[in-house]
Amino acid sequence: MPDLRNSLSRLDFNQLKIVAEKWRLPFSAADAREGVNQLIDHLLDFGALQEILETLTSPEKEALLWLNSLDGKEPWLHFTRRFGEIREMGAGRVNRERPDRDPISPAEGLWYRALVARGFFETDSGPLEFAYIPEDIRGLVMIVLNPENFSQSREFVCRKAVPGEKKHHLLASDICLDHTCTLLSGWRMNMDPGVHLPDVSQHEVDFYQTLFSTMSLLAGDGTPAPEKIRDFFDKSLEERFLLLWQSWRTSDTHQDLSLTPDLQIEGILELDPGRVRELLISLLKDLDPETWWSIESFISQVKEKYPDFQRTGGEYDSWYIKSKSTGEYLRGFNHWDDVEGELLKYLLAGPMHWLGLLDLGLVEEEGQPASFRFSAYAGDLFNNQLPSIAVRNPEAIQIRSKGEIRMTTNVPHKTRYQVSRFCEWYPVKAEAYLYTISPASLNRAEKQGLLVAHLLSLLTNYAEAIPPNILAALERWEKQGVQSSVAQRTILRLGSPAVLKSLKKSKASRYILEQLGPTVVIIREGSEDKIAEVLVELGFFLELED
Repeated sequence: MPDLRNSLSRLDFNQLKIVAEKWRLPFSAADAREGVNQLIDHLLDFGALQEILETLTSPEKEALLWLNSLDGKEPWLHFTRRFGEIREMGAGRVNRERPDRDPISPAEGLWYRALVARGFFETDSGPLEFAYIPEDIRGLVMIVLNPENFSQSREFVCRKAVPGEKKHHLLASDICLDHTCTLLSGWRMNMDPGVHLPDVSQHEVDFYQTLFSTMSLLAGDGTPAPEKIRDFFDKSLEERFLLLWQSWRTSDTHQDLSLTPDLQIEGILELDPGRVRELLISLLKDLDPETWWSIESFISQVKEKYPDFQRTGGEYDSWYIKSKSTGEYLRGFNHWDDVEGELLKYLLAGPMHWLGLLDLGLVEEEGQPASFRFSAYAGDLFNNQLPSIAVRNPEAIQIRSKGEIRMTTNVPHKTRYQVSRFCEWYPVKAEAYLYTISPASLNRAEKQGLLVAHLLSLLTNYAEAIPPNILAALERWEKQGVQSSVAQRTILRLGSPAVLKSLKKSKASRYILEQLGPTVVIIREGSEDKIAEVLVELGFFLELED
């Protein structure tokens, strides 16, 4: 931290004179260098310091104590946001208006006494301007202001959840592995996998889609990458669980702010999502893992101790972020809760719950999460170790004679991923995924390059038993394709073979698709009016029936 001499050397001659006046000191220096030398000894005199500190207002003392509790420095924007602005003036205007005699804020009062200085310090995101207490004067100030009553570090104090905030529980699990299988197989077939995700919000689906892109399970155009998916499913459950967590935790391209519900980002923002996650994780790791903690209190503490965790340069007016629900632009620090607060809620109740780190507590069964605690997997995930997952005893695929297929969550994911791509999907029932085999689903699979022979092999190896009729139908399909079809057709019945003969010679003949008998034909759908006109010309009326 810069000392008092370093801090005073940054002031102009006029301001050095003001500092001397505020400290009730004589000032006879000819230039700024001599002025600094005159002030140093006096300002570091303990007796003089005690006297000047007694003249401080309560807000000014609070500002010094608060700044000291943050290791003596804090970003300038945060300090002035909390303790007021310091008016920017040239030397001439300062001489005319003398802002030091009637400061508009605690920050300005401390500034003209040289008890607080400003300077640039290196941070992870580059140089950033800070407010700070000069190092050699800081200790003396704290002795006078009784510092033992205040924390000397950024102590993070989160409130425990009250009973009402944890009335209902949403326990973290490894269900992200099941959702991964469902989503990848559905997207691989250009299908909406939502039928097998009844309790999954679109926000969660968007999260997985972004995560899979980060993991290269989805190609640049958003389509599944078969080889990457194959390698993924070849890993154990524990390896896949940890890989999902690590991929999100370390990604610098997975932008959580863009996925936060109700926030619409306009333009390109300079974001460092990995640094935000690591700060959040470091704060969580200091909490008691057996305790339920208030989400509201946690966010309040972040706002108090680390308000600029996301905008290290204080870009509260330069970012364009809009509320989707109101259409209002959320600019300025007064919208911190609407942006940073909502991001923290999303991270705690979204990715950190979906990926197995946090259990959630709710006031109402269908309400928003109000508290959290660490899950059984948290210790391993924090330390990037393979989590201990409950053993899933592999279960066989169940097939009924009507072609219905049932697969529980204990059917290996790789098997379900492969078999489901040959099937029609039906809603989840009794904690099992339901499918049927149909000509349409088999045709769709063949267009994706899948062979029925592969399905037969999968069912032979992983099904309890294949009903004889299903086995015969699949084998017959493999050799000959579809054996029968049902379709709706428009039928035209004529009064006699002679009428049909006349119609076939007319310009309406192109609407006849197939003759079923001497007086019955199938006609093209939608051609009824055209055929009626021709029949009238031939001297016949056409009656349309439902």
